[in-house]
Formats: sequence, structure tokens, C-alpha cells
Amino acid sequence: MGAPQLGYLALSENPTDEAGRALVRQFVLAREADRMGYDDIWLAEHHGESAWPQAGVLSLLGHLSAVTSKARIGSLPLLPALRDPALLAEELATLALLSKGRFQLGVASGAALPGLLQRHGLTAGQARQALWHFLRHWPAAWAEGPQAVQPAPAPVPVWLAAEDEASLRLAGEQGWGLVASATHTAERVQRMVRLYTQASGGQAPRLVLARFACSADTPEEAEAVARPYLQQRAERAIRQGWGATACDPAALRALALVGRHAEVAEQFKALADRYGATHVAIVPTSGQFDTHKHILAAFVDEVRPLLDE
Repeated sequence: MGAPQLGYLALSENPTDEAGRALVRQFVLAREADRMGYDDIWLAEHHGESAWPQAGVLSLLGHLSAVTSKARIGSLPLLPALRDPALLAEELATLALLSKGRFQLGVASGAALPGLLQRHGLTAGQARQALWHFLRHWPAAWAEGPQAVQPAPAPVPVWLAAEDEASLRLAGEQGWGLVASATHTAERVQRMVRLYTQASGGQAPRLVLARFACSADTPEEAEAVARPYLQQRAERAIRQGWGATACDPAALRALALVGRHAEVAEQFKALADRYGATHVAIVPTSGQFDTHKHILAAFVDEVRPLLDE
């Protein structure tokens, strides 16, 4: 299996608690990633997170389409259950037009975020049903007839972040791609892939795998950058009540792509064989602008040339 395509998962890191500044800096970085030659640039949707001020992800995706010209852009993931489906269809159709066909849709039900769903009056089951309904009927449901939306929806690649069996089997039947987060272990991803493949009649999924990452000239330099970030990330996960892996800095480090350039290149290539990853979206392990940009550049200038060797 060939090396995965290289993507960038943008979180609008906000170490100084200045949301506006964090967003401006993020789009400078996104423009740089596009110039560097990243295959994909993804924006995550986060609510109630001052550290990652990306609640208005649809607005941010519109701006991302304007500051980039080559990379595919997309949500990773968006939560359709929180939105009116017809209005969302219009927003997505607009994004597809603005990006000149570069937009791709990563979605999730939000079942892993019960507090957020509760604030919107939803259970996990209701959120899944809303997600399935939207994906099954979009864009056909709003493309024509008396309820047709404008601009008319067009098909875009769909990527689903889910671990429940029903969602994975539906994804396999429909041919959607899958998304695995930076905290997904090999066992979790392999189960996702197995259930999908059974439902698809033997066709393995396209898989976007997120990974925290830092590539440097020496292992010591990479560790010095990555470890404080992963420690802070684990502390935030504990406060938010996220899963066990997310709360353990050692577990995060074990899954991350951290080390000297040649080591990281080997780790990156191994994600295809071990996880079935066709795309890897890196999250640079620094909220500091210059260091973050340096990590992005290192993956293009130092790691990517080693992937085909």
C-alpha cells in the first residue's frame, strides 16, 4: 500500500486566549499549507472550547476557500444534527461552488459529545438519525421540486466519523469514507475498517487518520516541542471528560508522529499498513505560530521526500 496523502487538521490554536487573533493566524497558516503543497486542509468544529475557537465552522470554511487555491478543503467533522437540513444543504452547495470543487464533507453525529447534544435537546440516538437522514437524502432531496434550494446541491466526497456498528455498516453500503481521530488506537480503527468492509462487499474504506505530529532534526528537539503540548492536551481532556486515551499524555505520545525526519517518515508510511490510512491529517504539536509553521514546513520539505524511498 502506498504512502497516505498528506493533510493538515487546523484547530485555530489559541494559547493567549485571543480568539480573533487565533483565527487570523490560523488562516495565515492555512494559506502557507496550501502554498507548501498539502493535499488536504481540514477545519474541525468545536463548541465551548476557548482553546480552539472554531464553532462557526461553516463561515470559516468559506474563508478557507478564499485563501487557498490548490488543496482540497473540508470539515473534520461537522455536526449536521445541530443544523436545519435544508439550510445546511444550501451552505454546503455554496462551499462547493466557492472552492471550485475542492470541498469535501467530514461529518459526525456528535454522539461522543452528550453535553453538547443535551444543550440542543438531542439524544445520541436522535443525532445519529438526523445525520443518517441528511446524508441519505442530500443532495437529491433539495435539488429539485417545490423545496429546491439555491444554489443547487452537488455531490461532494463524504467522510464519516463514527464507531457504532450501524453507522459503519451504513457507510460501507453507501461508499462513504471514514474518519479516525488522533486518539484512535489501531484496535479501534481496525474494528471500524472490518465492519465497513463487511458491509461494502469487501471494499476497504478511504480513511482519514488524524495524528499529532512534530518532525525535527533530532529526536530531542521533537520531544521538547511535543511533550508539553501533549501534556496540556491531556489536562484539557480530563477537564472535558473525554476518553481515557485523550486523558493520558503517554498514550497520546505513543500514537503521535514525533521524532527526527526519517523516523517520522517511516511512522507516516506505516499508518497505511497498520491502520489502512489513505489520508493522514497532521495536527502540529504547538500553539506557537512560528513553531507550528516550522512543523508544517518540515513535513513537506523533510518528511514527504522520504515517503517514496
